[in-house]
Amino acid sequence: MRICDEFCSQCGDKVRFAIPEGDDRPRYLCDVCGTIHYQNPRIVAGTLPVSGSKVLLCKRAIAPRKGYWTLPAGYMENAESTQQAAVRETREEACAEVELANLYTLIDFTTHQPGVYDFSR
Repeated sequence: MRICDEFCSQCGDKVRFAIPEGDDRPRYLCDVCGTIHYQNPRIVAGTLPVSGSKVLLCKRAIAPRKGYWTLPAGYMENAESTQQAAVRETREEACAEVELANLYTLIDFTTHQPGVYDFSR
């Protein structure tokens, strides 16, 4: 259990993991202030940058999978669309400016780790 799962972000009291009344799945609940702490998948947005017959890849500098090649991608920020996040992450990860044409693929990895991956081309 992570520290953020143990204490309420609203009042600081201990939380418990249970199914709230009227819900169908367990969540972290604070009995003191009544806050329900929802944990939703994190959205990863990236691009498949193609120039002619070449694809731009990035070599990972950090864990997980440090040293492996990957498409430029990263977590979406609040108040961003998936397209904006994909363009920003490509700029940050690969120092490349891209123009998006359309959605290339959407991958749901929620069975392994909560997350949805959106790659545009």
